[in-house]
Amino acid sequence: MDSHTLYLDASGDPGWPKPFGKSPLQYYVMGGIALTPQADHIAHIETNRILRKYIPERQRRLYPPEKFELHYHPLHAGREIYSLLSHRQRLAMANEVFSLIDRLNPALFASVVDKLRMKRKHGTSAYHPTRYALRATLDRFCKYLERVNEVGAVYIDEEEYKKDKKLRQMVHDFRRKGTVNQGLLYRSSKINRLERILNAISFTPSEMSPGIQLADFISRTTWLHFERNKSRRFNQLRHWDAHNGIQYEPCVIPK
Repeated sequence: MDSHTLYLDASGDPGWPKPFGKSPLQYYVMGGIALTPQADHIAHIETNRILRKYIPERQRRLYPPEKFELHYHPLHAGREIYSLLSHRQRLAMANEVFSLIDRLNPALFASVVDKLRMKRKHGTSAYHPTRYALRATLDRFCKYLERVNEVGAVYIDEEEYKKDKKLRQMVHDFRRKGTVNQGLLYRSSKINRLERILNAISFTPSEMSPGIQLADFISRTTWLHFERNKSRRFNQLRHWDAHNGIQYEPCVIPK
């Protein structure tokens, strides 16, 4: 049986926006890229090639090893390991990354949490945006695996776990309780216990995972589209999950 591995990362912050909290942001995005084993291998080779092509060794030595990774926000802003690159070089580097994503022929996923709408709709019962986005994304990935009759694995940037200690326990509970939110204010549907996802869902350092680094580009690009109305890169993404003419991704929640 064939397989896909889903890599996930997030952009934005999960705090509630005004008038419910102090966050200045309306949207929180969990984005993902699902790769076949062959595409995964290519991603590993190509992300390292791109990094070594543009980041000179003298610049690399100025930062700890975990900073030597593809990361869209500092690349776009010219910060950290990208600080010595000219605007033209950073643009060329970003072009290579987005070209790589296209060549990998992945399935792209993104849960776009409208935090303002969610808080207005559910009030004090509003579900934590990070946990809500993860539940929704995993549920749709499992449906994708059922549709293509494959099995899968999931890797999440461990930074999300550091921000939310309850996230790991929630992921373990999915096997027993399913991914669907149950409760008075949340609409129930078929309970998904991740039958097609092999092993445990793993929390992994992004610098150790080219897939998570590419997922960062997906999540950040999608967040910029919804939060900042900056859509040039978003409009380049062509592999959102779709079936029979229906595009399922990105998915804005709650409805």
